[in-house]
Amino acid sequence: MSNPLYKSKSEYQETIEKISLSNSPVGIDAQYTHAIIIEFLKQISARLEKLEEAMKMKEDKSDFK
Repeated sequence: MSNPLYKSKSEYQETIEKISLSNSPVGIDAQYTHAIIIEFLKQISARLEKLEEAMKMKEDKSDFK
């Protein structure tokens, strides 16, 4: 996975077109964009919780050896 800061604007064109809103002062649909960000953060959080639980279970099992 590449660092998003090193991607060119053209690499983001599809996303830019998806969230753009011509009559917005900032050029994007802010509510939609924030909803997307929040959903991704929720997914990341859920995945992190699963990983943390798996690591805890693994540590707990190794404590019994």
